[in-house]
Amino acid sequence: MSLNFHGREALSIWVRILRRVFKLQRAAYNHRRYSLALVALLIVVIGSAALDVRNSNDPMLFFSEDNAHRQKLEEFREIYGSSAATLIVLDAGDPDAPLHLLEAERYLSEILLNPDHPLAISYLTNFGSPTATLPAIGYPTEFTPLEDVQFLAKDHPALRSFFFNNDLSATTVILSLDQPDKSDPALIAAYRAQMALLDHMRDKYPNLTISIVGNVTTFEALREAFEQDSRYIFPATAFVNFLVLLFAFGNLRVTLSVLVIGGLSVVLTQGVAGWSGYVFAAGSASSFSIVFTLTVASLIHMVHAMGQRQRRLPFQHSHTIILSSFRKLTVPVLLAHMTTAVGFVSLNWADAPAFKAMGNLVAIGLVFSLILTLLVAPIALKSHRRPLKIRDDRVRALSRWFANAWAGAPIRNALIVSVLSLAALAGLTRIVFDDQITNNFPEDHPLLVNIDNIVDAFGWSHSIDLVLKYDEGELIQPDAIVDVDTLVNWIKTQHPVGDVFSPMPLIKDCLAQRQPPYTGALNDIPEKMLNYCVRTSGRTADDKVGFFALDYTQLHLKIMLPRISAAGVRDISEKIEAKTAAMGFPPENAIMSGVGVMSAYLSAINTQNMLVGSAFAMLVVSLLIGLFLRSPILAFLSILPNFLPAMAALGLWVWINGQVGMAAAIIAAVTFGIVVDDTIHILYALARGKHTQTRAGIRRVLSNVTPGVLTTTAALGFGFAILMFSGFEVNRQLGFLTSTTIFIAFLFDIFVLPGLYSLLKGKR
Repeated sequence: MSLNFHGREALSIWVRILRRVFKLQRAAYNHRRYSLALVALLIVVIGSAALDVRNSNDPMLFFSEDNAHRQKLEEFREIYGSSAATLIVLDAGDPDAPLHLLEAERYLSEILLNPDHPLAISYLTNFGSPTATLPAIGYPTEFTPLEDVQFLAKDHPALRSFFFNNDLSATTVILSLDQPDKSDPALIAAYRAQMALLDHMRDKYPNLTISIVGNVTTFEALREAFEQDSRYIFPATAFVNFLVLLFAFGNLRVTLSVLVIGGLSVVLTQGVAGWSGYVFAAGSASSFSIVFTLTVASLIHMVHAMGQRQRRLPFQHSHTIILSSFRKLTVPVLLAHMTTAVGFVSLNWADAPAFKAMGNLVAIGLVFSLILTLLVAPIALKSHRRPLKIRDDRVRALSRWFANAWAGAPIRNALIVSVLSLAALAGLTRIVFDDQITNNFPEDHPLLVNIDNIVDAFGWSHSIDLVLKYDEGELIQPDAIVDVDTLVNWIKTQHPVGDVFSPMPLIKDCLAQRQPPYTGALNDIPEKMLNYCVRTSGRTADDKVGFFALDYTQLHLKIMLPRISAAGVRDISEKIEAKTAAMGFPPENAIMSGVGVMSAYLSAINTQNMLVGSAFAMLVVSLLIGLFLRSPILAFLSILPNFLPAMAALGLWVWINGQVGMAAAIIAAVTFGIVVDDTIHILYALARGKHTQTRAGIRRVLSNVTPGVLTTTAALGFGFAILMFSGFEVNRQLGFLTSTTIFIAFLFDIFVLPGLYSLLKGKR
């Protein structure tokens, strides 16, 4: 009795909410001028900041503050500085041209060492090159001709190991850059400054291949990729939606009205993002296109309901048709917006702040979308000049075909869809996460061309870091240096390591320059001599820390790698951690770090966290559906056709490509929030329909509700499929996974969901 009382009380509250929504809806329609004026004011006040959205390609936006790998990187930067390395490689391609190569290197070094030069980089914090290293090994630059440098490079490990390849045909200049401003304008300016320097060098030395790689160039390539998508791909998505809606409605004015309402939702969402002052990751721009598509999806069902009422009651005035249709679908639209918002809010379980910001931004946009859909769209669809005509006969004919196909063999069709989905789902057992940023670009991209040039010259293109911690005074003991030498030599033998930057060449060079030179074994070095060589090998002229911490209790090794997958980075990192553990280093004293290591674990960590977020979203969505539709059976039925399609799409991608990146981590939450809308409309129609215990009754309901579901599937599915033409791999994956999920969800909604409903209806 008590449970029944509480159920009636909850229903009474829901009815009162609906009545107020209906009154507000009618009041807004009856006072159209005031309503539009209020909306215009809202757009002016909030939307005025739409162009002030702050974006950044700072990689830290993808890692939370409590991320273990981020904490390792921040600890490393606290000791060794926050500067990011940029490599400029000069490649003569000929070992017989060292003088020409050295001339170009010295000219470049003089530019960078002179802060007053117009091409100098102001945020340069440290600098390494053959020219800059000569004074450190006892050869002042101004008294050392280039002819002598080529012989010094052969005799001094400090020059040969760090700055030249094996045959001395290429040299590298290492810049440590600390750009304090990570905003897009600052990063763009930094990129242009580097490109101006590179263009100058290429013009002056056309016979050399000059390549650059570093954080600024990499993330500028990311920004350009997102900018290209914003310029071409997203407008193409809107155009596809326009064609689908025009085909479905047969009315240009109605189609444009729907798209305008979707556009206003985006403007208001962008305004909130601009007013917030929050710095969004560049990829968060997709939030706005998601808000647009979700708004359009809700209005599609409304317009098809108007068309259905227009045919059944042709004598009614257009304003009656509009208001009655909107009133009829207010419940599923409210529920769809709420459940979709829950799906995107679940992104707060992700480890990446960028994903959290994206989810919250879409949830805020859905509030504006709901207001515009229920209160402004009826006004936009009304015209005093022309009668309302929804010509959706073609879509309704297709809908009847799908309804008849289900009714013809409901069990067989459900089994076919289920078996194929389970076969695709089996691909998840082969999933491999790969988040290396360079894998997101086509092979002919300038960034990858530069990387390949560097790999051809040196065998590596980027690095990860190993930090070893010691007790005070331990690091200057011969046994510790022997262990370091052994570890460095072992790491060099591991595939695909290209090289290891360590202080060992500097220490050995120092020992060889003593008077008399030391020629004995490392473990027999006199402590006083070793102490001197260790303390002079890790510091630079401007007192920046190099290989050693200031108190000589930490040692930094830089492991140079070619362009490999995230799985490869994880594999080599775990091998090195196992080796250091076998050498007696506890885990807290042998730390693998760096942006490369951190990003290699990005999707794996986020996917694990999002399992909890997705479970939360499914639970809340199911409870909302069960509460609003007063049926626990309908709550249960809402899970299957929305969660399994996302997993099946992910499994299909794995079968085809094998590896997935950042898109995999959020695909369940994103697509769950999108495809649940159609499920709600079908369940709502079945719950309200008559004779749905029979096959004919369900077929009749499907014939009525499927036009909206079919048009929504086509608009969203083909719209997101356009992302597969992006030049950026993350967006290509997101496009494939989202569009495939939408199409699979449609098959579940049409061929599986009605059969389950009819099977369980008697148990409701």
